[in-house]
Amino acid sequence: MGIGVLEPRAKVVQGTILLFDSTGDDEHNNTIVHLKHSKDGKVLLTPQPSDLPDDPLNWPLYRRDFAFALLAITTVLSGVHGPLLSPVTIQLATKYNTTITSISQLSSYMTLAIGIFAYMFSVITRTFGKRGVTVLGCLILVIADSWAAGATSYGSLMGARVLSGIGQAVFEALALTTIPDLYFVHERGTRIAAFIYALQAGVFLGVPIATQIIRISSVKWAFGGLAVAEGVMLVLLFFFFHETAFKREHVDVLAHQGEEDNLATQVQDGKNTVRQISNVSTQSSPDPTEIAEPQSTWSKLSLYQGRFSHSSPITLAFRVLALTLHPIILWAACTGLPASWLVGLSYTINALLAAPPYNMSSTAIGNMYIAGWLGCTAGLVSSLPNDWIVKRIAKRNRNVYEPEFRLVLIAPAITLVVFGLTAWGWGGEVGTSWVGMAFFFAIACAGAVLINSALISYLIDAHRQFAVESQVILFAFKNLMPFGMGYYFVDWWIKDGNKKMWGIMAGISAGLAFIGILVYTFGKKLRAYWMIHPFLGIQGEAH
Repeated sequence: MGIGVLEPRAKVVQGTILLFDSTGDDEHNNTIVHLKHSKDGKVLLTPQPSDLPDDPLNWPLYRRDFAFALLAITTVLSGVHGPLLSPVTIQLATKYNTTITSISQLSSYMTLAIGIFAYMFSVITRTFGKRGVTVLGCLILVIADSWAAGATSYGSLMGARVLSGIGQAVFEALALTTIPDLYFVHERGTRIAAFIYALQAGVFLGVPIATQIIRISSVKWAFGGLAVAEGVMLVLLFFFFHETAFKREHVDVLAHQGEEDNLATQVQDGKNTVRQISNVSTQSSPDPTEIAEPQSTWSKLSLYQGRFSHSSPITLAFRVLALTLHPIILWAACTGLPASWLVGLSYTINALLAAPPYNMSSTAIGNMYIAGWLGCTAGLVSSLPNDWIVKRIAKRNRNVYEPEFRLVLIAPAITLVVFGLTAWGWGGEVGTSWVGMAFFFAIACAGAVLINSALISYLIDAHRQFAVESQVILFAFKNLMPFGMGYYFVDWWIKDGNKKMWGIMAGISAGLAFIGILVYTFGKKLRAYWMIHPFLGIQGEAH
């Protein structure tokens, strides 16, 4: 509808919505009167909530925010695991009589488990919902960290780390997919930024805290403390995190139609013919006589809430694997990799800062992660206006919202990423003061949070029928990349040096982000094309 987004021939395109009441089109205005609005009456709600009391979109905002907060806090604890051992890498290599690369693989195999099990859990959540998987994931974390606390050998610690990766897969890849379950389009950007921040805050703020615990006592109590905190969250999740999955016929406010395959355009002899497939309706509410009673308290606590998809597990597994090749999802997964580069930074930070001219102790190196946390906080603050920005752009676009508007944040984000990584590489090479290195670290972290917030917001809104799969793929990439990096990253750093290696990383990030200009410009045309020709024939699942 303009603002740089090219229009396809199709009048109706999934993901394009009427965000405010008037487009100046009398036909549209006359048919949206019955649709539900925000409390202030200014914003049309997308997706349209049902009249069922157990629809998560009908929960009071405080209840939705509390459920989200429980996931976010557990995600913070999950994020601590990644670089937990990085400040004591050299000490552990000495203790277990092995190499620094072997110690880094304690983290890389953990990330491999996250990547693999994220795919597996996506099938389970599509079929059985998210409550049971979420509680199970937290239970696995408690068991894994209890095991790690008592580990006395390298092999035992490796086993505990891999098991913790299985639990982390739930919170790193799947917890984010509850946001479209709980929030309307105009509410999501801020929550997505907050979730990314929670994940990164666990990584960067948890390390200095764990370092102090290790300094005062031992690695055992770092893992033991995590297990205790996760045990508390396990109880809270069991009693207060209720099922968020809901079978919903999304109503596209602009098109006045169900979202799932309700409209297909067939191109025959160069002419477009529109045929209605199913569920075409301007009604957003069920028959009042069919409204179910709200669930009882005890039924809400059940870990099994029925099936949410009747597709076979093999079909669902094929979906998520095949969608890895979806051009937009693949581009977003690769463009979001600056978060993975920061994991690679944790592989080398100990060796860099423990050597001259820095000669930093493990405690001081752990405290460097405070800079990363401050950078993540800056990234969160920069992301908060995301919803406000897209509302303003939609206003200028005749009140019509395009998901591509979310991508405007990539420009400042990639600027921060490129500057931060390049400066970190240069600073480590020439011996810049630790204050300067901390600043460069913070800048790179801010950019990583900002760019992933933009990408995830875009995917959820533009391709929401693939919301679960796309987020699984993004976070699988984020974790599988560090697994591979665990084998070559330290050796590459030793061979080519800090400056060259991080310069290459910055260049890769910039090149991928530059493709975002094409995605912004042609994204709507691609969405229209895939409505007619589903990618690899994959149809959307109701969610």
